[in-house]
Amino acid sequence: MKIKAALLVDGHTLSKWHQEALSEAADLLDVVLVLNCSNTVTRKRVFAHAGYYALNILSIRSALTRAQPVEFGRIEVLTFDSLYSGAWQSIPDEIVDAMRAKGVGTIIKFGMSLLRMDNLDGVDVLSFHHGDPRFYRGRPAGFYEMRNDASCVGMIVQKLSNVLDAGEVLALGHSKLYPYSYRQTIQGLYQASPALFRRALMNYRNGVKVAIKPKGKNYRLPGNWTIAKFCARMLSRKFSRLLYGALFEKKWNIVVHDDLDVFARTSATVSSGRQPRIPEKYSFLADPFFSADGSVVRAEAMVASSGLGEIVEFDESSLELSRKLLSGPHFSYPYTVTDAGQEFILPEVAGHEAPYLLTPSGDAKIPLRGLEDARIVDPSLVRHGNHYYLFGGHPQSAAGMLYVYVADALDGPYLPHPMNPVVMDPSCARMGGRLIQRDGALYRFGQDNSGSYGNGIRIMQVTTLSPDAYEEREVGELRFSDAKGPHTVDVRNGRVVLDFYVEKFSLLAGYRRLAAVFHSRLRRTG
Repeated sequence: MKIKAALLVDGHTLSKWHQEALSEAADLLDVVLVLNCSNTVTRKRVFAHAGYYALNILSIRSALTRAQPVEFGRIEVLTFDSLYSGAWQSIPDEIVDAMRAKGVGTIIKFGMSLLRMDNLDGVDVLSFHHGDPRFYRGRPAGFYEMRNDASCVGMIVQKLSNVLDAGEVLALGHSKLYPYSYRQTIQGLYQASPALFRRALMNYRNGVKVAIKPKGKNYRLPGNWTIAKFCARMLSRKFSRLLYGALFEKKWNIVVHDDLDVFARTSATVSSGRQPRIPEKYSFLADPFFSADGSVVRAEAMVASSGLGEIVEFDESSLELSRKLLSGPHFSYPYTVTDAGQEFILPEVAGHEAPYLLTPSGDAKIPLRGLEDARIVDPSLVRHGNHYYLFGGHPQSAAGMLYVYVADALDGPYLPHPMNPVVMDPSCARMGGRLIQRDGALYRFGQDNSGSYGNGIRIMQVTTLSPDAYEEREVGELRFSDAKGPHTVDVRNGRVVLDFYVEKFSLLAGYRRLAAVFHSRLRRTG
């Protein structure tokens, strides 16, 4: 059943991200009334906050966030002047009465400022806040998180109350913080918001709430000197990033441990394991997985001249290269799955085609029905109960969002899980290895990309997995003490294979990065 709601807006306008949020939740929401406030005014101290307003224009305002006139079609629009009490606004009684007469008990707040709830008894007002209120309240979104070197930026959808930031939280998510770019951080935050809105409506309809306490500091707009220091820091970080990209690169390799319990450790060492020699023509090895019987290790091997990945196999005992399995366009993450005694490989092919299963001989390719138009990053497949669940990311949001698809048969058809994205958190969303059944519980390895890419794994226990529900909780983490990583883990027959990297100076680092982009684009347009 759809949620019957009124939409609260300012001056017949919505931003693009507002419209995308409504579109994302079209199957959950029935908007029957628009409450159009015509006198919302934001008081500005122009001189005291001139630096912030300049930063706002350069970083926050965009096609995604800019208010745009909207036609609401056949939906009835009630235009009104709000009542002011200091900084607080309220909706006039006659507008509330008209809303009640239509049987509307839910308001989606995309307009007005601080809203008084005195005359809204029995009405739920759902509102966004961009910030995790456990740590950051107030505004501007993402600014103080970046200034304080936070690992990510939070966002919530809540049911408002008359107490600031004290409403019931319906959904909590996090997006990636880019320490060198405020604009990129803000754009990622608003791009993720529509997905959080859908999850919030699912939880609202099902009576689910997120138990958090809003104990964070209530921040205000920064002054000009704070903005100047912030911008200088961003410029310094951007320059450092460009310099790193031109002259440094991650040297990845894989390591096999014969006796390592990843569930009982928080750190491991590369030096205590077995490493293969990186074969000639390749610049690194990563994304390792065991074969079904554990006799073979498959991994992505990066071709030094093109920057494209190939899938190669090593003998597990000797770690000698035995053969090349996939080459041409970019291949990575050779996940393996066994069904009815048959082994299949599920490589990542997101850069050039839809996901498919491949027999180890390479002579049979099985497309996954229902995903013909999908591009799935780090696809990971598990059978749980009577269903098959495909985990993975989307190319534009894989660092911070995890999606699940459900089917009754191995080859599909796969349907999107109704709670998608099931995880919105750059510290654990991206898949980082095989889903593991252990002592009757299901565990997922998630890459920690909240800081440097690929520098650690979060271990998540999947506590609920069904065609219509998903929940997980963090139970551990794993990092190397003598290298960076891992970002992929596989466990088989008591052995563990992982990847790691060290950062090395190279005059060819920039060339290899540009070559990879060039070859990838050439293949897409060829």
